Amino acid sequence: MDQLFSPPRTPVEQQRMRQAHQAAARALLLPAAQGPESWGWQGRTLGRRVGNRWLRVVSQPSAKPVSRLWDGAAAADAALPRAIPRPRLVDVMDWNAGEHRYRAEVSELVPWPVLQHGGPVLEHEAGLPDVWWAELRGALTALAGVSTHRVAVRQDWIDRNFPTYLGIPPVRITAWVTGHADLHWANLSADHLVIFDWESWLRHEVAQYERITGEEGGRMPAP
Repeated sequence: MDQLFSPPRTPVEQQRMRQAHQAAARALLLPAAQGPESWGWQGRTLGRRVGNRWLRVVSQPSAKPVSRLWDGAAAADAALPRAIPRPRLVDVMDWNAGEHRYRAEVSELVPWPVLQHGGPVLEHEAGLPDVWWAELRGALTALAGVSTHRVAVRQDWIDRNFPTYLGIPPVRITAWVTGHADLHWANLSADHLVIFDWESWLRHEVAQYERITGEEGGRMPAP
């Protein structure tokens, strides 16, 4: 778990990300960062409070093609209905420095804590009221019908990889639904429902995870 949501492995990479975060705050005329650092997947993102906003900086090597994760937050802010509780995106800035590409995302600061810090696995009793669960169901229902060109797995990928890596015939995609694609306890607030971290949202086939991970076999390549 620590490898998923922790700073980059080397002090040099940690310093690079902290300097990028500081540079973004200066360029966007934001106050100096305060409070604890919030690291993302294997240290590729760093978020901290800046005044009454939240500043998150994303980084990747410049030579690497930009994936759908890069503009996921901005695309979600533009496309998703307000019935889905989430921090609104206030500003975005892209820049390059050295061998890396960066994106700064400024969003509303949510005053309520997430249900789990440091990883997706809940390590305590959530104790959530029925109204919280009803709001979550309503939000996911609203999300399911959103139209988007962002697609998780295409039929030709399934046709190629299911026989090779799972040893089973490929399934046919017959229904699609739009989902968050990274919905876990560290991306949900407790006191009032807010859903965080929208970079991965997309349209996927129904029961995607059961179909792909529910059989024994070799590890399939990413779609």
